[in-house]
Amino acid sequence: MGRATKALVVGQAILTTLAFLLSCAPASAGQRDNHDRGERERDAIVNGTRLYEVTETVHFGADGLRVTRDAVAVLMGFAPLGTPLCPMTALITNPAAQTCTITGIGQDSVSVAGASADGKGPVSGTFAVVVNAPGNSSVHVPDLPLLKGTFSGVNDLSPAILHGIPLGSIRGTFQIDGDPQEVPFTGTYRLPFALDPKGRAKQPDNDLEDTFYLGDDGRLIRVQPFERVLGFPPVRLEVKF
Repeated sequence: MGRATKALVVGQAILTTLAFLLSCAPASAGQRDNHDRGERERDAIVNGTRLYEVTETVHFGADGLRVTRDAVAVLMGFAPLGTPLCPMTALITNPAAQTCTITGIGQDSVSVAGASADGKGPVSGTFAVVVNAPGNSSVHVPDLPLLKGTFSGVNDLSPAILHGIPLGSIRGTFQIDGDPQEVPFTGTYRLPFALDPKGRAKQPDNDLEDTFYLGDDGRLIRVQPFERVLGFPPVRLEVKF
């Protein structure tokens, strides 16, 4: 076999291998995405509306005899069909839908230190029920609002701020644009934390096996892979109507 023939055979083998690898990668990624999507939908159907803090920006300032923590957070989550944040009209764009994707932006101002600090403060923001816009791929983040609205209420982060317990709560109302009716809701914040194998607090890392939320009864709730945001365990808000 001459040099030219050998080079051609080697080149064809390399191209064949690359083609095989490239054809496998998207399928594997698609399978993982479909699995995560299925887990998210099952979680919403079984456990109700949940929102996650995708990002948060905070700053601190003085207000008389107290120090306040002001924050703006971007939220994303899922609600089961037939609930206030996932009305039956969602079936118009997706007849097979069992859940809705919710996005939002919220801001609050909570007292964290000082003589009058109580870990509480007002919260407000906007939300949208979103679907996949025309032209998006099937794995694109939903981004076309089906309906929009506002929310307002009071955050109580005193368990976390004053006592070091990774919990908080919210009480308020949702209002859909164009609908004068306000929908009351309550919610529980679960702040993530990490434990080492001996059950001691540790710095969180990328280990999926050591990061938890705290249950109302004190049990440890493991953060699931589909709940992570680029590897970070986010604050979870469980909403009830």
